Amino acid sequence: MKNSEGFSWPETVLSLSIIFIITTTILPFLNYMVVHLEDKKRDYHSSLVMYEVSKMYTVQNMKTGGMQVNKIMYSYEISSESICIDYDGMQEKKHKCVSLIK
Repeated sequence: MKNSEGFSWPETVLSLSIIFIITTTILPFLNYMVVHLEDKKRDYHSSLVMYEVSKMYTVQNMKTGGMQVNKIMYSYEISSESICIDYDGMQEKKHKCVSLIK
């Protein structure tokens, strides 16, 4: 209860404990969400790079190279059967391949 001098010591400790518990449960979840969202964004960018590479392959017949999107390097290699992209994920290197349709 609030008296003329302010809140009592047990009330203050209880409210700070509740705030601490809520914060410590939300922060790991928030970190997981940020990492997961960044991985999804990089996967999306790898799909865009794959699309651009397929257009360049039909026009210029380039089989290897790299593109940079948002300071992330996406290296590609085109074989007779597939287009493969390598890039750095948030936690490990990623490798993505799509087969070519002829």
